Amino acid sequence: MLSTADLCPTAQRIASEFCGNHEVVGSVGSMIESGRIPHAFIIEGADGLGKSTFAGVIARGAMCSCRQPLLGECEHCRKIRANIHPDLIYVLGSGKINAISIESVRGMRRDAMIAPNEAEKRVFVLEDCDNMLPAAQNAFLKIFEEAPSHVIFIMTCRSAMNLLTTIRSRGRIITLNPVEISEGAEFIANVLHKSDAHSASEACTRSGGNIGEALRLLGSETASEAADKADSIAQDIVKAMCSGSRLGLAVKCAAVGRDRALGGMVCSMLCEKLRRALMVSVGAQDTLQSPEQEIIRLGIEMPAESIIEIIQQINELSDMLKINISMPLFNTKLAIILQRRK
Repeated sequence: MLSTADLCPTAQRIASEFCGNHEVVGSVGSMIESGRIPHAFIIEGADGLGKSTFAGVIARGAMCSCRQPLLGECEHCRKIRANIHPDLIYVLGSGKINAISIESVRGMRRDAMIAPNEAEKRVFVLEDCDNMLPAAQNAFLKIFEEAPSHVIFIMTCRSAMNLLTTIRSRGRIITLNPVEISEGAEFIANVLHKSDAHSASEACTRSGGNIGEALRLLGSETASEAADKADSIAQDIVKAMCSGSRLGLAVKCAAVGRDRALGGMVCSMLCEKLRRALMVSVGAQDTLQSPEQEIIRLGIEMPAESIIEIIQQINELSDMLKINISMPLFNTKLAIILQRRK
């Protein structure tokens, strides 16, 4: 495994602002340092791993005119950091599923034929391409296959497998992974100056090495406080399920508010509590340590098949948090799912 010391100077500069993934950083740093940057990249990885940040790094490397790559002293680097460079264009999704539309792709194809305004390259960053419909991908393929020499495309997605094979085969795939807990904690505390070492380590542990998720946890409270809050909401929801009050259940689900990370944790904790109820339902209560009375009641009152179905639906709803479901809709759907007890 590469260490920072093994990287070329350009890659070391990337590593100073992007945590972990040393092999990827080393590879891209060498491309930028040599001036041999492919015309297309596909950056894949879970939400929070820095796909947009890394897309910005590649864009800077393609446009940079510093005496050494990515020193940050040239006009291009400064404008990209300020998000005002006319040759860096972001193509974003819209609509209910946050998908890049065929109209956006056609507009991008027209813009790609125009020479850069200031830099030698014009870079298009297509964000969150997982939901891009086949018609839009096929329209994009027309310019993707025969792109002008001054154009670089960077696509971000949770998985490259969500893209057409013809697109995957023409782009350099970069896979971002969670970082080591100690490395992530040090990066958050010392480089980003976001928290003390203990809180940073706790957040990184809770997020599984996902820097973005750790930063969200640290945004307003420590990871342990967030976990306690999620557990308290999950307990209140289970009690509301036992009461049989639909209004009470809706109120308890609404306690998640607009906190996306909290919603994910509540889903996870609800599933764990329902799994305990499932053990009661199938007659394996003796294997549980100190089961709560509400858990026992749910296990007695609900058929195992219903519990299993609800757990599956909660997991599916949790996945929808990653594709920008609105939080009021999330809270409503959660209450509806939990009302189906028979």
